[in-house]
This record gives sequence, C-alpha cells and structure tokens, in this order.
Amino acid sequence: MNIRKFATLSICLLLMLSVGGCAAERKPLFKTRPGVDAYYISEPGGIDSWPSLQAHADLLNEISPLWYHVKPDGSLQKEVNPQALAFAQQHKIKVLPLVNLVPSQDAILLDPAAQDRAIANLTQEVQTHKYDGIDIDFEFIPDSKHKDFSIDRDKMTVFMKKIYTKMSNMQKETHMAVLPHVGVPSEMAGVYDYGALAPYLTKVTIMCYDHSQAGSPPGPVAPFSWVEQNITTAIKQGFKPEQICLGVATYGYDWPAGQSGGFSRPTKEIAKQAAVKGYQVKWNDKYQEPYYTYPGEGGSERVVWFENEATLQTKLDLVKKYNLAGVCIWRLGFENQKFWDRIATTWGKK
Repeated sequence: MNIRKFATLSICLLLMLSVGGCAAERKPLFKTRPGVDAYYISEPGGIDSWPSLQAHADLLNEISPLWYHVKPDGSLQKEVNPQALAFAQQHKIKVLPLVNLVPSQDAILLDPAAQDRAIANLTQEVQTHKYDGIDIDFEFIPDSKHKDFSIDRDKMTVFMKKIYTKMSNMQKETHMAVLPHVGVPSEMAGVYDYGALAPYLTKVTIMCYDHSQAGSPPGPVAPFSWVEQNITTAIKQGFKPEQICLGVATYGYDWPAGQSGGFSRPTKEIAKQAAVKGYQVKWNDKYQEPYYTYPGEGGSERVVWFENEATLQTKLDLVKKYNLAGVCIWRLGFENQKFWDRIATTWGKK
C-alpha cells in the first residue's frame, strides 16, 4: 500500500470515529421520530381494537389498553386480554394499561387506605404482566348536585405522587390522561394541577377532543385553534413539551341540526356513509374540520362533524411545531386506513 493511499484511509478512519464517517459514508441525522400511542378497547361489532393493533404494529410505539377499573375500596375490576398483550410485547410495543374508575367519582381520593390498596394492586399487576408502567385516567363527572371536583386538586396530585414513586422504584413509567384546561368546565378540569403533577409524570396526554359532544349543539370535535391554545396553556402551566402527548380523536358526532342530543360514531363509519350515500363533505376553514349534513328520519336534517386524516395532519404539524412527545389516539378501531397512511407518510415507521 503506498503512503498516499494509507494516509487517505487513515484520515477517513479518524473522521468515521469522530463525526460519523467520510462524506461518502455520512448519513443524515434525524430528530427522534415522535411517538404514536393509542388507546386499546376490547369491543365487539367491528370496532374492536385488535385488528388495528395487528395491522399497524410497525407504526405504534405504545398502547394503553383499558383493562383496569378501580373501585371505591381500592380493589380492581380486571379485563386483561392475553392475546393483545402477547402480541404487543412480541412486536416491541410498550404496554401501559389504562386505569379508570367505577363509578366515576372521587371516593378513591378521599380515603388514603383505599388509595394504598389500589396502588398496591396496580403494582402487582405491573409486575405480573411485565407492563412498562401505568396510565391513569381519572375523570370526575359532576353529579346532579353540580359537585365541583376542583376541590380535590391537591388530593389528585398526592395520589399521582404515590404511584410515580412506586413505578420509579421499579424503573417503570407513569402516564396520565388529563382534560384540557381551556374551554372545559373548571369543576371537571380543575382537579388537574398541571404544574404540581408535572414532576410525577413520565408522559401526559392532553385529551384535546370533545370540544363539541353529544350534550352540546353541533360543532367541531377538536377545532384547531382550541387544540393549539390548550397545548400552549399546558406548557405555560408547567408541563414540558417532551412530556406532552397530544390526544387525537378517530370519531365524530351526529346531531339533529341545531340541537343537542347527538351520538358518537367512528370516523370509518362516518366516512363510509358519506361515500356510499353521496353526501357532500365540506371543510370548515375556521375550525379546520370536516362536516356534512344529511336527511334523517322524516326528512329532518342531521349534521355530522368528525375527525379524519386531514385533521390528523394539522395535529401532527402541531406536534412538530411545539416539539411534543407525539400523539395519543382515542381510539384503535374507529379509524380508517387513510389515517394510518397519513402517519406513515409524515413520520414513517417507528
């Protein structure tokens, strides 16, 4: 080997060790791909989450299956799906089961002994099934007496601190789903003290959907400006951008025109109905969301607002703009293939 060639190879080797290689070998450095997380629900009738989990394992980073319900005494109602768990773990999809309450009231926060039992039971489940952590979804719905659950604000933080301590000691993650603070009644959303909760959460999902819902008049499910305002508010109130998973919907609502009393429908069903029936889907520039009207029974007009792949794109753009952790989908089984095509095109596989 001549001296000149040897010198060239030596320089190339040094470059490879120091900056990743000579120009011909250098690969572009990309920012870490945002996460794609999803809620998993076992429900028959063509909307079970299982087919979506199987079909899109290459795009999913995490699932939060609704398998646990905490009772007022701290005991658990369990609905673990061994098939889904085994599949997710085999395909390197993190599993952090979603935990809610039965009934949806604050009894668990008012009884320290019940809290400790609930946390001990959940810890045991994490160990038994080798979960990657736990995802708490405690939403308190005001009763007929209009109870203001914001009075439980500090108690909620104490509860989450207890769980976080347990999970951290096991090298597990603590996630939580919270209601938005903008445009949501304070008696519901006020229970979440964003700044106080932030140190005790690995990740938080801001549930930016249901701006309009069954009990409201017709309107957008997740209007763009409202979603963005809730992101900036969450950051100002204490969550780090890299903690925040933006909740995105895969459904819509169907109302009698101009009235409340609607019902939710999966996006795939809504889109199919419009295509088969020939209903004209329109786009609202102000809200950045599609809608359409159609004749109901007796000729009365009905209106549908819904989330789809186009609204998803606006949410993916917000994740990039604010450097968020990713998106969290409510829920697997409601979406159509175009939804996944948009994720694949924008972010690629995991």
